[in-house]
Amino acid sequence: MITHTVKTLVAATLLAAAGSAAFAGANYIKVGDAQNTNSGVTLELVRADADGVIYAYDARSGTEGKVLGSTPVKAGANSDVRVNFKTPALNDVLAVLYTDDTTTPSATAQVHESD
Repeated sequence: MITHTVKTLVAATLLAAAGSAAFAGANYIKVGDAQNTNSGVTLELVRADADGVIYAYDARSGTEGKVLGSTPVKAGANSDVRVNFKTPALNDVLAVLYTDDTTTPSATAQVHESD
């Protein structure tokens, strides 16, 4: 019985460590639910491997349109990241994370406008 418990504990520890290692280097944006995109968007979670900036673009068929706004993010996990807009979005919004290289996106996500 004790051996089985120890094996289970070791297996759970290995899974947790593997999950953390996979999470450590990935850049990504988790959007959440559809939102009203008139004045800005809130991104549920932004994971960046270095300090960076989120730019929000008016999305036109999944490509970058006009820049609506931007906000800085720190390296690591950033929750409830708000990007306020200078002008309202006409459609969905494309959120783009730039870290060290300001010409190549580290991560992108589309924020769908709520009905």
